[in-house]
Amino acid sequence: MTDRQPATGNRQPRIAIVGPVYPYRAGIAYCTTRLARELGADVISFKRQYPKRFYPGGDDIDPTLPRANAAFVLDILNPLTWFRSLRQYDAVIFVWWIWVWAIPYRLMMMRANRVILQCHNIGEKEPAWWKRALANLVFRRADALVVHASSEAEEARRRVADFSRPAEAGPHTRVIQTFLPVHELGREIPSREEARRKLGLTGNVALFFGHIRPFKGLDIALDAWKQLRTADATLLVAGEPWWNARFDPQPNVRFDLRFIPDSEIATYFAAADVVLAPYRSEAQSGVALTAFHFARPIIATSVGGLPEIIDGKNGILVPPEDAQALARAVDEFFTRRDREAMERAAAESARRYSWQEYGAIMRRLLNAQ
Repeated sequence: MTDRQPATGNRQPRIAIVGPVYPYRAGIAYCTTRLARELGADVISFKRQYPKRFYPGGDDIDPTLPRANAAFVLDILNPLTWFRSLRQYDAVIFVWWIWVWAIPYRLMMMRANRVILQCHNIGEKEPAWWKRALANLVFRRADALVVHASSEAEEARRRVADFSRPAEAGPHTRVIQTFLPVHELGREIPSREEARRKLGLTGNVALFFGHIRPFKGLDIALDAWKQLRTADATLLVAGEPWWNARFDPQPNVRFDLRFIPDSEIATYFAAADVVLAPYRSEAQSGVALTAFHFARPIIATSVGGLPEIIDGKNGILVPPEDAQALARAVDEFFTRRDREAMERAAAESARRYSWQEYGAIMRRLLNAQ
């Protein structure tokens, strides 16, 4: 570890965050932008986030988003940009979500006084031993790992304990478990009727939203829809496939296979009655936390951190890899559940997982000696 230089007296610590911010796409960029605002931190972000081959979607920029107040200097293909001095800060929060940035992060951390790793996921969505090894290089250097589910905390503790050189990690390496805050994505929220008119939808609507990747289980949702008993239920699939996936036309399923920009997100969530998350694995779900922002209940699989935020009042949990159970849950929601009560519970969950409380937790961690 490098020598620490903690803040002294009443001076507020100088904080930097390294990670993606607007106008980069998706929930992690939103979270970094929002956290920087909450903490009043400087941001060091990316001039180029990925080599093209490692981002199988389209452009990683959302042109409808404002540009965050950040230094967009880091280039994954230019090591000279990785060595920006971080010694001027008392603590640096590195946003961790993918193995691609393991080596650049590890080198940058050598110049930081105190390192906090905000982990959106400890493991990889498509795991491999070498990805795990690269991630461990980063985990080894952190003074604290912040995670957002008990399963992630258990995995992080195992990864810290498994280091081949435990003296380098040291007993001061801590795992801090807390919640992931609500994702207040999208613009002004239209009424359900207005949103449905815009999208041409009627009847009962379930939304499957976001990047389409194997772990998200769209195939399970499509199988469930073939078994559904509710006749007037539409499955709205809105998101960009990351691989060369093809989907055959299916009754009562509507595909909008493209990246949904921030300017349109509110329309899709407002039009839905319920949001589906039939994931095979997940650390914590930004889609579920976005649904809470729009007061929409969730039907999800009991994997990762999802059981920690879905309590039976704001949604329904089903076993993973079980299309029949998912179909039964959707039928139950549309025919027997009190939807208004579940929407109120979802809205209450949005208030419970607030950015103000999350910011207070992070400030306490940053101020700890």
